Amino acid sequence: MSRHRGIMALACAAPLLAAAGPPATAATPVLAWEGAQRLGVHCLLDPDHLAGRRPLQATLCERVRTLAAAKAPLPVAILPPGDPRLIAPDTVVLLFHAAVQDDGGRPLLVFTTRAYRPTAAPSELFGAMPRAVALPPGGTGPDLDAALDAALGETLPWRARPIP
Repeated sequence: MSRHRGIMALACAAPLLAAAGPPATAATPVLAWEGAQRLGVHCLLDPDHLAGRRPLQATLCERVRTLAAAKAPLPVAILPPGDPRLIAPDTVVLLFHAAVQDDGGRPLLVFTTRAYRPTAAPSELFGAMPRAVALPPGGTGPDLDAALDAALGETLPWRARPIP
């Protein structure tokens, strides 16, 4: 295409592009949520040898459940390993996977979240982007909540943010 034709094509298309308006938000729901009756929260904290891992994992999992349940249109429950609801056809499972790492003598929590439903095809392959936040004493704090909120905003459809 000649430069002149390219300029003319752009000039003709400009009014159409201007009339299109601002970008729209995503309207198509992820199929994994279709017909879901419950959201189960399933958590894993690594490494296994971490001192106090189980109580910290329980604290983090309860915090994720509480934040996920805010304004949720369906019940939200923690699902421990082996719970049959993990594979129930009416359940979407929110997988919270975290690891504690040493960051110059301070504990750093690195985590991600992903929605999973084994009976829905296709299920999401990826979830929220990984995040790292200083692990507060006791496993709760405003910086951690902000990071969890951001991850849940990328994962849960009722908390989804508009696409820029």
